[in-house]
Amino acid sequence: MLTAARFSGLPRGGDIVPWLEAEWDAVAAIARERATQTNDPRRTSALLAALQGIPGPIALLEVGASAGLGLLVDRYSHVYIDADGCPHRVDPADGRSPLELECRLGPGVPVPTAMPDIVWRLGLERKPVRLDDAEDERWLRTLIWPEERERAVQLDRAIAVAREHPVRVVTGDAVDGLASACAQAPAGATLVVASPAVLVYLSPADRARFVSAVGELAHHWISLDGRTVLPDLRAAADVSLPGDDGDFLLSRDGEPLGVVSPHGERIDRWVRERRSL
Repeated sequence: MLTAARFSGLPRGGDIVPWLEAEWDAVAAIARERATQTNDPRRTSALLAALQGIPGPIALLEVGASAGLGLLVDRYSHVYIDADGCPHRVDPADGRSPLELECRLGPGVPVPTAMPDIVWRLGLERKPVRLDDAEDERWLRTLIWPEERERAVQLDRAIAVAREHPVRVVTGDAVDGLASACAQAPAGATLVVASPAVLVYLSPADRARFVSAVGELAHHWISLDGRTVLPDLRAAADVSLPGDDGDFLLSRDGEPLGVVSPHGERIDRWVRERRSL
């Protein structure tokens, strides 16, 4: 609701109550029409870690793609800072990207070294954010709080990359639209479905339907979820990566890989049996 108010022109400072009372109908309409679609490109650093070892060429499908910025993992530069403070770069094939994303790794977390060979990409989103629509772009920017200046700069650069390398995002439901989206992937490519921080917005029944469907449709499934979102994943992580309910878990094919910060700027821990990338 506060984001909707800011989108409507909420003044900075002073008593906001009179303004909200006068503008409430407009604010409420925006809140009903739009959704939280943060589309933080930092999560691609965790995605890149999970993509290590998956053979290409890769067809990448992101569920809950918003504006599709998460599909450009191979178009961003990633700098991983290991536990000793040493930086390790992974750049696009054609050189450094205008967007450089830093991700800190905890002790024992393997350093990603290879950029995936992505030959096809598609986003699936119930209400896509169109970068060619000024109001959609303004909404995407409004989702970042004014004090988050670094995130605002990252978004600017991610949008610039997306304009240079446009991605296609189609309208569809995460569960009911999954099969038709997967069917568009080219034959011969390894189909990887990514669902970063989106399953929490589905009902438990729809989460179960999604997990069943993605297991049948995709070669691999990569997800980033709160520890409590998927019961089977939580049970496995409680054994291999015990921790707090507030943890976010990076997983591949329903198996936990690591404990990651919600927006992907840190990978704190990694499962021992998958330490090598």
